[in-house]
Amino acid sequence: MNHQHSGELAAPEQRVRHAPVSRAIYGLITVLAVLQVFAVYQPSAWHGTVTLFGTTLAVALADAYSDSIAAMLSAQRSLSWEDLREIAHDVWPILVGAQGPTLLLLLSAFGLISVELAITLAQVVAFLLLFGYGWRVGHMLHEDRPRQLASGLLLVAIGGLAVGIKAAFH
Repeated sequence: MNHQHSGELAAPEQRVRHAPVSRAIYGLITVLAVLQVFAVYQPSAWHGTVTLFGTTLAVALADAYSDSIAAMLSAQRSLSWEDLREIAHDVWPILVGAQGPTLLLLLSAFGLISVELAITLAQVVAFLLLFGYGWRVGHMLHEDRPRQLASGLLLVAIGGLAVGIKAAFH
């Protein structure tokens, strides 16, 4: 694998479009914010499942709508099917991070685990996914493991800040 040194751009075949990556992280932060509210005001299992997935779906749809409007205004024309597919592709990662936590809440809805345990495990999964994204970004940008680890931990810290702010004001 071709590792890059700090400050160097990735080779064209390794370049990553920023929209899906930033939206995946944004989706996970949204999931963590919802889960923090659940930790304080524990919902029923079904209510939590629907609320978590519904919130991330609403954020993804709002993002897709705003991208569509911006693209039409920028191009001064209606969007093609290709444009819409590209927007959907870019927005899809918002929903990806919600799948694991939503599945855990769904397990509680079926009575397989308690709602409290589902919320705790969902938070752990969301933080692990954030760490994974951060680690992967660090791996793409830096050769040395400490910087890769720092990248993962930085993203976890950002997620923790969001959770901490929610916890402080609820």
